[in-house]
Parts: sequence; C-alpha cells; structure tokens
Amino acid sequence: MKTLRAARPSHPLDRSAGGGRLRRAAATAAALAILAGCGYRLLGTGALPPTVRTLAVLPFERQVPVLQLDQRVTEAVVQEVARRLKVRVQAGREGADAVLSGSIRGFNVAPLSYDSEGRADRYQVTLSARIRLTDREGKILFDSQGYRFTQNYARSGSPSTYASEEVVAYELIARDFARALVSAMVEGGNER
Repeated sequence: MKTLRAARPSHPLDRSAGGGRLRRAAATAAALAILAGCGYRLLGTGALPPTVRTLAVLPFERQVPVLQLDQRVTEAVVQEVARRLKVRVQAGREGADAVLSGSIRGFNVAPLSYDSEGRADRYQVTLSARIRLTDREGKILFDSQGYRFTQNYARSGSPSTYASEEVVAYELIARDFARALVSAMVEGGNER
C-alpha cells in the first residue's frame, strides 16, 4: 500500500519547483481572457432572447408505451424553465413570446450491473425526443429532431420498495431530462 507524503512548500518564484506553476497559472488566466473575448461563456449563464418574457410549454407528446412519462416530462420542463430562465410559463400559445413543443420518441432502460441475487441494481436510461422552441413570429430558436438524454441510475437495496421506486424513478428521470434540455436550449447544446 502506498502512503502519501506532504510535499515541501516552495516559493512561487522558485524556478526549480514552483516557477512552472506560476507560468501555468498565468498562461491559464491569459487563455481564459482570450476565450472570454471570443464569445465563450461558462455553462449556466445562458438565457433566452430578451424579448421572451412569456414561454408556452405545450404538453409533450408520448410516442413510447410508458404511461404518464409525457406528463412527468412536461411538468419537469415547466418547473425547470420557471426556475432557471425566470420567465412566465403558460400552457397555451396565446399571448406567449415563444413556444416550446416536444415529442418523446424513445425510452430505453438497460441494466448495467447486477446484485448477488441476479437483479439489476444499476441502469442506464436513454430518453430521446423531438424538441422545438420558436418565437412568436415562428423563428426557430432551438430545434432538435433527435435530442438524446442518457443517464445512469442505481436502485435502492430494498426489494419491498421496487414497485414504488418506478414512480420515483420516472420523476427523477424527467427532472434530470428537463435540466439537461434547458441547459442545451440556452447554451446552444444542439444545433438551432
């Protein structure tokens, strides 16, 4: 077994030990300044165009045999849009500055690992959808015919809760999907 030893602190200008660190820090700061000037930004700082103050989130269509997944996804997207984008969210198109519509086209759950009794205990969930965000004139702000969300999830260890876990799992998947989708919409994660 290896043990870690504390390194002897060095002076930042000591060329033999820490001088390289100072140069790397300066180079990193310069690169960040250049990237900032080129229009790059940190994740989570994006927004919809300033003309969008009211967003209609239409109910997602469900083209998969998972009951209520469309409702859970719609609810999660509404909550995430309201939380992150600070816009008024409504269900209908009338009076909205922009409209978000979507259709869930695929839903797959694949086991990744199994417990000692042969039951899957980790899963990979993939949800694919068609997503479109347009402004009031019909200009496309975000469009993805094949938006794909993939995430790994673990199940709890108690067999008595397996049935109720399914409901919680769909809510968690919908929430995570909504977070990823809103980030993609405002950060340019998919082509527009």
